[in-house]
Amino acid sequence: MKAIPLTVPVRAHGDDIGVLELREPTGKDVRELGFPYNANAEGGLKLDAGVIAKYLSRLGGIPPSAVDEMSPVDLNTVSWVVAGFFLGTSTPSGS
Repeated sequence: MKAIPLTVPVRAHGDDIGVLELREPTGKDVRELGFPYNANAEGGLKLDAGVIAKYLSRLGGIPPSAVDEMSPVDLNTVSWVVAGFFLGTSTPSGS
């Protein structure tokens, strides 16, 4: 589980959420949602915001409307946390 503090809380299930907790994705999640990025020939990555949003909702247990409320800074931060699950990179962690 990764805990990511948000700079701007979002509303989910009637509560203000200041820390988003994401579980690790499973093979089923990947099969159903796909990979959250596209790789180019030079080895660079482009995050797919639509797929990332689905992962945030599923892994964080929050509705899509809460993802839509996220500040751009927070959305960027949590997007790289999701990508880090696949890339094995160092990301903000919690519990």
